[in-house]
Amino acid sequence: MAQGFVGIIGYQVDVVDDPADGTAVPHLAVMDMYVKAVARAGGRPVVVPVLDPADASGIVADFAAVVVTGGTDVDPLRYGQPRSPRTLDPDPRRDDAELAVCRAAVTADRPLLAICRGSQVLNVALGGTLIQHLDHHMRRDLYNEDVHRVTIAADSGLAALVGTSIGTNSLHHQAIDAIAPNARAVAWAADGTIEAIEVPGAPRVRGVQWHPELLRHREEHLALFRDLLR
Repeated sequence: MAQGFVGIIGYQVDVVDDPADGTAVPHLAVMDMYVKAVARAGGRPVVVPVLDPADASGIVADFAAVVVTGGTDVDPLRYGQPRSPRTLDPDPRRDDAELAVCRAAVTADRPLLAICRGSQVLNVALGGTLIQHLDHHMRRDLYNEDVHRVTIAADSGLAALVGTSIGTNSLHHQAIDAIAPNARAVAWAADGTIEAIEVPGAPRVRGVQWHPELLRHREEHLALFRDLLR
């Protein structure tokens, strides 16, 4: 595919198209703010259907970059834990697809931005674990405003893009716990929550816990999407 196309990994939702009939049918979904952020950064967004994990390497190779988005919780069985009552219903097909995409991007060292759930998927894909519930990290009322500041390791690729401190929103109730063996935590909230990870062996792969697509009007957050296209 031509340079500049960014694949945004979609997922399936059931939608009632005809209220008179009332039958819910599967639709491909991606929240439009991811599309807007990629476009604003100068990319050409393409929503990728829920895929067979065996196709992940081909999908990663076909695009200039890939975005793995936020959403429902990763199944704790994927990281060897029983499910907490606070964990939302998992989507096995979505887990399969996104875990495969993250692993393929790392193997190929292809540009990948993993956001919120996506950063958690990336960590799990590489062998890490998650905290299944955090209080006080879900602030929907401040979705496009600063909720807290994040401190960033000065020697990280993320710091080269946005500096060593950044104000972020906070729209999650889970977070990274044990970091994957071949990943590195590079940003933290004041309470110690991991807010970003990188993969030293694949420097074009990055995960952030906040939602930069909702802060795309600010250059320091849009820089994460611009970096996919460099």
